[in-house]
Amino acid sequence: MTLCKLTLSCPKASAEAIIEHLLESSFLPQGFTTMSANGHGADFRTASLRERVRGRIDVTLVTAILPAAEVPHLIEGLRANFRGAHVRYWTEPVHASEDLA
Repeated sequence: MTLCKLTLSCPKASAEAIIEHLLESSFLPQGFTTMSANGHGADFRTASLRERVRGRIDVTLVTAILPAAEVPHLIEGLRANFRGAHVRYWTEPVHASEDLA
């Protein structure tokens, strides 16, 4: 089975709803990890005044490892529920993933 690392970059305003959606999803039985981060880029239309002054947007990164064949289905569900929420995603190949135990 080919594994893939999926990373989502979510604005803080929509992060909780996206996390809740992922927790209810059947695509991530192994779970996922979230991290606070700063987004940098040209699109500041949805940025707060504080974020515009700082030049970066507060985002939550969500990372998960899942079978590559399931990524399009997970993205399709996210797109259906969070279109327009300024969520970005990318994928990376995973060469190995297992518990050290």
